[in-house]
Amino acid sequence: MNLMNSKSQAWFMDFAIALLLFTFTLVVYFSYTNNIQKQEQGNVDVMLKDAKSISNSLALDGYPDDWNNLTVIRIGITDDQNLNSTKLKTFKKLNYTLARQKFATPYDFFVYFVNEKGEVLNINTVCGAGYPLINTTYNIKSAYYYQDPSDSFLLDFMRDEFNADIYFGDNPTDNNDIDSLISNLSKYNFLMMEHPLLGGGEYNNFKDELNNYSSRGGLFMLSGELTASQGKELVGVDFFKKSGQATTDRNSTVNNTDQYLALNVGQNIVFAQAYYVENKSEAVSFKQLATFNNDGKNALSKWKYGNGTIYFFSDFDITSFNGNFVDLVEEAALSFIEGTCNPINLTISISPKDLVKTERYLSYKSKLVKMIVYVWQ
Repeated sequence: MNLMNSKSQAWFMDFAIALLLFTFTLVVYFSYTNNIQKQEQGNVDVMLKDAKSISNSLALDGYPDDWNNLTVIRIGITDDQNLNSTKLKTFKKLNYTLARQKFATPYDFFVYFVNEKGEVLNINTVCGAGYPLINTTYNIKSAYYYQDPSDSFLLDFMRDEFNADIYFGDNPTDNNDIDSLISNLSKYNFLMMEHPLLGGGEYNNFKDELNNYSSRGGLFMLSGELTASQGKELVGVDFFKKSGQATTDRNSTVNNTDQYLALNVGQNIVFAQAYYVENKSEAVSFKQLATFNNDGKNALSKWKYGNGTIYFFSDFDITSFNGNFVDLVEEAALSFIEGTCNPINLTISISPKDLVKTERYLSYKSKLVKMIVYVWQ
């Protein structure tokens, strides 16, 4: 019996010790879990505070009022609660590390705007601003056509920024040649043709379709030689190649400003090839933007045809210019096409540990738009 009692007491002691250890482990576990939850909740609260602070800052004018990347003290993108698209574009270009410093936040952030339908807005080329690895694309059907690989300066831009359908040459066995472009023309809102050099038959067959495309409201950017024949009409103007191609024939000067094409009056542009248009038929609101110095021909022009807008460039290839001419053309295309962007999915570009969101309304062009600010770590 004494042996049995001794074994019972030993078993009881082992059980008691095991129970105490188990209880201690539970207490430590739940205490640790509770502390982690409190810490994570504390992080979320701080992040939400920073998100609201960023939103509040952006809803102000900024300081100084005409701030830029060099002078900015406080980032703001409005004028009296009205969204200023120029300030928004400056904010988009601001160094991301500097922006976080100005917002006094250690967290990552991203800002974008939606309309009453929840569509992401393209405002002055900006679909969103902040974290640089978040992909934004424009929601517009576009096409790009080129005839010669050496004249394809906007190819990558059109493909990358607009996800444009690319068409090349006039091979009837190719499903992406000029015939295919024309057959699909009705689905596009933006068309860029670089040095198309249409053959006589192609011009005759496709003239009406291209005119109809522009007339119904499409944006059309065209550079270089339309056809080998001189004086052919399209979208309200006649197209020509200059008889001389010396530097003096290709040298031009900007003589008018444009809302979207950021050229300054008096700037010199020497095109690689000299082509021009004349307003002899149905162009409306025809505007000379740059003319050749030796004869005043229209080296760079803009006009309306029906409901559409057309830009003509003697060439996208420039031999002399103070700046990057192709960049200016790209910016003009992005600025002109204000509309909507494709939906933004942050989780594709980031793997946030915590993520918070704030919303507020601003006025833009007499309409309410919702500004959405995400902050995460």
